[in-house]
Amino acid sequence: MKRKKILLAIGGHDPTGGAGISADIETSAYFNYHVLSILTCTTVQNTGRVQKVYKIPKNYIIESFKEIIKEFKIDVIKIGLLPNIQCSKEVLKILINQKMKNIPIIIDPIINSGSGKKLVTENNLKFLTKKIYPLSDLLTPNIDEYNKIKKNIKKNNINNILITNFNTNKKTITLKLIKNNPEIEKDFIIEKFYKVYHGTGCTFSTAVACNIGLNNDVNRSIQEALKYMKKAITTSSIVGKNQSFLNRNF
Repeated sequence: MKRKKILLAIGGHDPTGGAGISADIETSAYFNYHVLSILTCTTVQNTGRVQKVYKIPKNYIIESFKEIIKEFKIDVIKIGLLPNIQCSKEVLKILINQKMKNIPIIIDPIINSGSGKKLVTENNLKFLTKKIYPLSDLLTPNIDEYNKIKKNIKKNNINNILITNFNTNKKTITLKLIKNNPEIEKDFIIEKFYKVYHGTGCTFSTAVACNIGLNNDVNRSIQEALKYMKKAITTSSIVGKNQSFLNRNF
């Protein structure tokens, strides 16, 4: 039997199941991955706003990693919310571990919630842009996140940056891929849907990560992830009070 691919998801827990680790697990299941998951925080939230973010105990992240790496071969890493310096430093230890060498790293740099609540401190954001983000094979910020981090990103410091809503109008959304080797830019234009969906950033970046883990190049991985997102949106049937939910396993 062919070995099932394994994705290591590092991120926060959303009790609605719309975003965070739940989104990573459901999306990865569609692409036939097994998911190893390490929480960076837990949240109190609904589809309207994040009320609170609770810290994970010190050393939980790195100790969890040390145990799972004894048993499993990881094919790709997806990182979501890293809310504080404590967890960021532990995640850095994971990424520079020799056993993680040459494993693709995809990071969704969550800074604010969809409702505008700040989820990452300024000191931590500086640490992330200096130490964590440069280790990624692909960074997937939205335009607001990109504008917050670009001043601290040195030229050619990150392999690939995909700005997920670089330009938006009534009918379309343009995603812009900025590649540093070779230096090129590429636009992906997709249809805009009228509803607001919870967890689109998490879901999309995980779909890209899964495709990269299947040895697709970045361009094809983005295209395949966009096809997946369209189906997840158009087959959606669950609606929260403020946002709709994606159907990740259609």
